[in-house]
Amino acid sequence: MANNEYPFVIGTAGHIDHGKTTLVKRLTDVDCDRLVEEKKRGMTIELGFAPFTLPSGQTISIVDVPGHEKFIRQMVAGAAGVDAVMLVIAADDGVMPQTREHLAILSLLGIKNGLTVINKIDLVDEEMLEMAVDDAKSLLAGTFLSDKPVIPVSAFTGKGIEELKRALQQMTEKAGAKSRKGAFFLPVDRAFHISGFGTVVTGTAINGEIHEGDEVEVMPRGILSKVRSIQVHGASVSTATAGQRVAANLAGISLDDVKRGDVVTAKDCFTASKCLDVSVRLLPGAEPLKHWQRLRLHVGTTDTVARVSLLDREQVLPGESSAAQLITEDPVVASVDSCFILRTYSPLVTVAGGKILMPAGERPKNRQMKAALLEYLDKLSEEPPLKERLLALISYRGIITAADAARMNEVSLVELMRAVSPFEARAEVGVIRGGEAVLLSKRKIEELGETLTKALALFHGEHPERKGMPAEECAKVLDLQETKFTRELLSLFEKQGIVKFADDRARLADFEPFDEELFSANVAALKKYTIQLGYSMPSIEEAQAALSFTAEEMKRIIAYLKEKKELALITGAFLLFPEIEADFKEKLTNISGDITLAAVRDATGSSRKYALPLLEYFDSKGVTRRVGDKRILIKK
Repeated sequence: MANNEYPFVIGTAGHIDHGKTTLVKRLTDVDCDRLVEEKKRGMTIELGFAPFTLPSGQTISIVDVPGHEKFIRQMVAGAAGVDAVMLVIAADDGVMPQTREHLAILSLLGIKNGLTVINKIDLVDEEMLEMAVDDAKSLLAGTFLSDKPVIPVSAFTGKGIEELKRALQQMTEKAGAKSRKGAFFLPVDRAFHISGFGTVVTGTAINGEIHEGDEVEVMPRGILSKVRSIQVHGASVSTATAGQRVAANLAGISLDDVKRGDVVTAKDCFTASKCLDVSVRLLPGAEPLKHWQRLRLHVGTTDTVARVSLLDREQVLPGESSAAQLITEDPVVASVDSCFILRTYSPLVTVAGGKILMPAGERPKNRQMKAALLEYLDKLSEEPPLKERLLALISYRGIITAADAARMNEVSLVELMRAVSPFEARAEVGVIRGGEAVLLSKRKIEELGETLTKALALFHGEHPERKGMPAEECAKVLDLQETKFTRELLSLFEKQGIVKFADDRARLADFEPFDEELFSANVAALKKYTIQLGYSMPSIEEAQAALSFTAEEMKRIIAYLKEKKELALITGAFLLFPEIEADFKEKLTNISGDITLAAVRDATGSSRKYALPLLEYFDSKGVTRRVGDKRILIKK
């Protein structure tokens, strides 16, 4: 970029014949009426562009737009991307229909900076001039130009031009240069062929910057090209940035491949869509905007037909705003937060406009999805920073590829993953990295995890002998198309403690597969060990430790033996098998004399620790009855 180039674009606006083109020529020495038809008819039909040198020596751009009502399309295309506006009102005519419509369009396009020029003061006296200024100020009241300068000039004689230049200098300095952040985005307003060079496109760069040799994409068709050379105001440069008028010579494409309304963008950063998520605002004097109304959409240099899908109402009343979707007849490529205009067909009138919240939307399929979309758009309308915008997108979509999320937010994959990293660390976002990276919201992970754990619980109940559910079956349960993705998801679930995943099988974290052969061997080992101890009965914990069983294995064996009535647990959680129980009953029968604790100890060769729990167990079963310090056998 040349040292004196400053990335700032001023657009003209105003009624036909109010002297916009003459004013630009007076400021720049460039006649923006370049077409034969324009010379013949004495009116601007197409956009005109001129470099303007500020008093400081810096060079900015001026875009001259048509004032005739038939060329509002061109006017909107020219206004897209301007940083400030000169609203031109002829002193001899005053405020006219296109003055009002242009001002409404500029307001809807979100332009905040500018000034008003009262032109042709050489044609009126002081009284008429004062009336023209008053008329202008009445129009400007309540608009973004209400507190901005109103400067009388004569583009014909040059009177007031120096004051206008100083005002333009102050306005430019106050507004500041446009940020160069973001992926490169250039709406094409002209495309032509130069012999020996090839196809050249021009436009105002909205985002980012472009360099010689960069790969770019001509959208919406996605044609790849390379930047052969760049010019700004006729001078060759190696780099052009947002806020500059840019001419780019593109390699490898013909003039048939690109036209006004197309967009030259950074590669893989934007998506063509027929569904735009927007915030729409109806002008105060317009008729109510109805759901599914068909209108003309102007966004950037694109002009197409769209239906307005209102999400929470049947109509928008004059002066109101609403979240909506624009369903277009042709694919549209738009930049986040870019503004648009909606016009009726007959008569051709500007009725509404707004801001694009998400350039690649999806139509909601049910009330729940519609409610989620409204919540998401409400968050985007707050213009959150990138990280919060990404989190809102992931939360809304539930599951989305990183590439799609990057394109929808106009950042590179590297930038996206850097922004997502803190959320991943806090488990607010799940990242699947096998192949194409996929992002999952915390809520989606919880939903999928709950679905899977319920399915695994049923699976384990039906197949206790199997180590777990195969990944292929998990994919079907989760309604996922790719088993490879499912495996990565199961690994993520394991990291988060939702399931265990090994040998390509998923199981609940506390599930141990049932091995019938091993189980039978363990049952036999417990029985043998316990019976060998005789009347020195082991507790559950002692037997588990001695046989090296897990707590889950021991629990399962005890439950199994109790259900089959092959094991009793007596006071102190001692294990009592039927064989020992039968032998104890026989020993009680053979005791001569009274059945006392001492007699039982002698008969069994055990201690009070074991003898007393056995007697109490027999008491509870009704085999014996305690009478004082003795027991008697109950005959049945």
